[in-house]
Amino acid sequence: MKNNPTLKFFTFILIITMYSSCIKNNDFDYDKIASSSWNPDVAVPLIHSSLDIKDIIAISDSNSFSIGADHLVTLIYRGNIYSIKGEDFLPVIDQSDNQNFILDNSDSTVLYSTGNVSKTVTRTLPYIFPGGESIDSIFVKTGSLIANINSDVPHSGTLTISIPTAIKNGQPLNYIVPFSYSGSPILISSSIPLDGYQINLASTGIPNVVNIYYTLSYNNSGSLNSVTNKTFTCITSFNNIFFQSIYGNVGQRGINLYEDSSRITLFDNFQNGNVYFEDPKMTFFLSNSFGMPIDAHVTSLSAINSSGNLVPFIGAIPDPLPIGYPVIPGQTSTNNFILDKNNSNIQNVISQAPRYIVYTLNATSNVPNALYNFIQDTSQFKADIQIDFPLRGYANGFEIQDTAVFSLEKIDQIESAVFRINIDNGFPATAFTQIYFTDSNYVVLDSMLLNPQNAIVESALVNANGIVIQNTHKTTDEPFSKSRLQHLYNARHLLIHSVINTKDSPGRNVAIYDYYKLDVKIGVRAQLNIKFN
Repeated sequence: MKNNPTLKFFTFILIITMYSSCIKNNDFDYDKIASSSWNPDVAVPLIHSSLDIKDIIAISDSNSFSIGADHLVTLIYRGNIYSIKGEDFLPVIDQSDNQNFILDNSDSTVLYSTGNVSKTVTRTLPYIFPGGESIDSIFVKTGSLIANINSDVPHSGTLTISIPTAIKNGQPLNYIVPFSYSGSPILISSSIPLDGYQINLASTGIPNVVNIYYTLSYNNSGSLNSVTNKTFTCITSFNNIFFQSIYGNVGQRGINLYEDSSRITLFDNFQNGNVYFEDPKMTFFLSNSFGMPIDAHVTSLSAINSSGNLVPFIGAIPDPLPIGYPVIPGQTSTNNFILDKNNSNIQNVISQAPRYIVYTLNATSNVPNALYNFIQDTSQFKADIQIDFPLRGYANGFEIQDTAVFSLEKIDQIESAVFRINIDNGFPATAFTQIYFTDSNYVVLDSMLLNPQNAIVESALVNANGIVIQNTHKTTDEPFSKSRLQHLYNARHLLIHSVINTKDSPGRNVAIYDYYKLDVKIGVRAQLNIKFN
């Protein structure tokens, strides 16, 4: 309603202001005319608009409506019931390993006699996932391996960290961290990016395990200090790992699905009355690109009507939901089911002008159990709804109301005005409309129409099938005295109230086609009183 052409009624003020501004002082001899007035009668056309259904209900997004082969208009509302992506379903937690090297007498002897000494330790690190999932391999999208070194050994050298089962471009990870002794304990933090590495966590046949090889090498720095019982400590961490893909068995665990809702904007301004759609339908679209089955159930599905009451949907909702799953990464399994007038009470629910559709689901991963799963970072489980309202049915006493900001500059020269509204209607509906002018506190100051009980828009004529066969024409004149115009100058809001009845409702269904038009012509005739002193 915010784009209602009545909001443009007062553009004539600008036109009249421009018209009167053309009067110049040198057009008059003020010595001869001490006091006089000029009373022109000015008629000005304001609006000529041809509106189709998309203009009237302010639809601009082509995804919000469709046009059938027969030109019937269908309004479409979409909502997401639930969605979860792979990286949210299975986050990778940070892992760390603490490795100590203690040098003994034999190490000291070798170091002083040969100039260098090396020690190698193999660590088997359990790679833990938050839900205890059994993971065979992980392809790393981003992340890093961090080595924090703390050593009191008075020699320089290198620490080599090798993970033979972490492969990138065919090469295993082999990370060399040099360190130097300069007379004080060695403290070093170094890191290497793991982006692009594939880490095999089941190389020994047991999942969730990574083998790390540490090789510590010292070069004799010439120090005579003993290295016996000196300690070298390395804390190795897998930090901020985000996967590109994961393979293994993700186990069975609940997926958190909270109650949510989708707004039905068609009824935002509904106040009262009856509306009936002959063939509404609600389609549930289910898609899954996780490499695992998902056991999901709709536990509640209701609408919230204009009174704020819950109205449950009753119908053929599959239990469990028909969710398939792909066997090849990159594929998506899709399915859907429909609630319509033949398998549910959707006609009754929609007739109560719902503001929201409210739903709750619960789901469990990997049911029935599939021993081998995969998850990609882009994997997604989605449940969406689409509600189609083919515009065939009726409206009876259908009241809608809206508000709009309003401001009109006062022009003292206007004595009175008459608006002429010409409506040529190609829609099968009658509209009784009133527009109230209110102050900033929404206190009504005046109204636009003196006789709102008279329809400003008369229904077109229809045939037995509810299809328009002839437009109707209606002319309405609305006078405004100077005192009524004063109310308009003080107004700050418009309150627009309409009652809509389709032709012969509720005894007849009508249809709305994309070629129906509402032709609106509005003009004003203003009486001016311009004084010259």
